[in-house]
Amino acid sequence: MSITDLLTEEILGMLAIDLGLVILSGWFIILLLIIREFRKFAHGFNKPSTSKGIDDNTLHLCQQSVDNALNYASENNDTLTDLIQLQQALESQMALLRSSTAQHVSAEEQASIDDLNLKLNKSHKLIRKLKGDLNKSVKGLQITKKKLFSQTDTVEGLREQNALLEKDFEKLEQEYIQISEAGGFQDLAIQYQTEKEQLLNTIEEYKQQAEQGGSHEDVDAMKQELKEVQQQMQHLSKEKDFVENKYLQLAKEIDKPS
Repeated sequence: MSITDLLTEEILGMLAIDLGLVILSGWFIILLLIIREFRKFAHGFNKPSTSKGIDDNTLHLCQQSVDNALNYASENNDTLTDLIQLQQALESQMALLRSSTAQHVSAEEQASIDDLNLKLNKSHKLIRKLKGDLNKSVKGLQITKKKLFSQTDTVEGLREQNALLEKDFEKLEQEYIQISEAGGFQDLAIQYQTEKEQLLNTIEEYKQQAEQGGSHEDVDAMKQELKEVQQQMQHLSKEKDFVENKYLQLAKEIDKPS
């Protein structure tokens, strides 16, 4: 068996999905950073000031900060759209592997799928709640912007408004973390990365054994180890197939009007 035989279409497809899951985890990090930018804006505005009034420069700076925060909200929505598109791309990739991995599901695999189902259902509820809270925070920003431009409120009044916004941003940040943990995407990506490295190391060892003319027993042992690693990746591929299908369905449901 040559190295070309080992790098089958199924294995290459699994490595491609590994890359997709890493990118997916990266999107969650980007979303979290966007939410933290919201908090940075609100926290900065709430710093104490000895002035009872608000001069033109301060007013302009506050107006600009609110505009920036609203822009971050728009980018956040665009990022969520990109995230759904990525899920669809991963779903298409998984469909190509389904024919080669579709086997009778063992009791252990069914238990794993049931556990993933519970996590994704929890993630579904958190995402719906997140969308509502995000819309609420954007409305709060718009109210603050209106007050700033009307210049009818005192600094203390604006601070109170932004104190509420800061709490909302902190809540949104925690919800993003909960969604990421509930969905298990980062853990899945790390696990898949480990499996990939193990497979590639086994292939490299097998190649060296063949080039050095290793004993028949050594070659047979490497073949058996490679077979076990491939079986582990096939099992993990089934879990990825379930996760991507389930999450894509949830994403579509979220976009439907309540």
